[in-house]
Amino acid sequence: MKVISTRAAVNTQMLLLAKENKTIGFVATMGALHEGHMELIRISKKQNDITLCSIFVNPLQFNKLEDLKKYPQSLEQDIRFLEEEGCDFLFAPIAEEFYKNVIKEEYNFGILGKVMEAEYRPDHFEGVATVISELFKAVCPTRAYFGEKDYQQLAVINWLVHHEKSQVEIVACSTVRNDDGLALSSRNKRVSKEGIKIATKIFETMSFCKSNLDNLSPKDLTSKAIGELSNEFEVEYLEIVDERSFEKHEEWKENVPYRVFVAANLEGVRLIDNLSLNH
Repeated sequence: MKVISTRAAVNTQMLLLAKENKTIGFVATMGALHEGHMELIRISKKQNDITLCSIFVNPLQFNKLEDLKKYPQSLEQDIRFLEEEGCDFLFAPIAEEFYKNVIKEEYNFGILGKVMEAEYRPDHFEGVATVISELFKAVCPTRAYFGEKDYQQLAVINWLVHHEKSQVEIVACSTVRNDDGLALSSRNKRVSKEGIKIATKIFETMSFCKSNLDNLSPKDLTSKAIGELSNEFEVEYLEIVDERSFEKHEEWKENVPYRVFVAANLEGVRLIDNLSLNH
């Protein structure tokens, strides 16, 4: 695996491969890699000639400096994982070099920029859109792979691709979970073993919502689910919305793909997850 550290170098290398008609699969990460990231790499390898992973703890998407400082980093271990999976390239830039001469755009995401993650993490999605836009310009991928665990972020990236008329194909990949249903996340490394057991209650609560669509209204189901989680978590939000429009409904509507979204703090660590309620 070749490791590249500058925008100019990765851009030159990827353009050369594109001229050879090689398809390029791209997995953007912030490091602290786990099985969820490895699954994205595997899918990319099946669908492309070349797979490139980026590791970049993007300062623009942290609205709290404390969270940025605490974000787990393990570059040497990450490189071993990528090499074991047969990843072709790693792009690991430095923020000062990566953002040199970049002019930040003002984005209007509509409802995506107002609800859930956007409400609780001001400017977060602006930071996500900026880094993804710049990564796409540098890497020029054929396809880019993102996990559904960050479903609202995935929606923002799809919006960005449409907004910028990008030719990159966005591939959504299912959330990877442990045997108890807990979504794999780099942040899990900051939770104790006992906390990990408690954290599975998030998936249990989302599954409860899925099992009770016919028994309770959206409002009552949301209220009951929040009550269940509040015993052990500091719940920021639990919302049931139309996964296409991100709108809430007072009553269930036919042919609407509903999804439950959760953000909750445990042991000072912020955990997020979501689950489709219709299939």
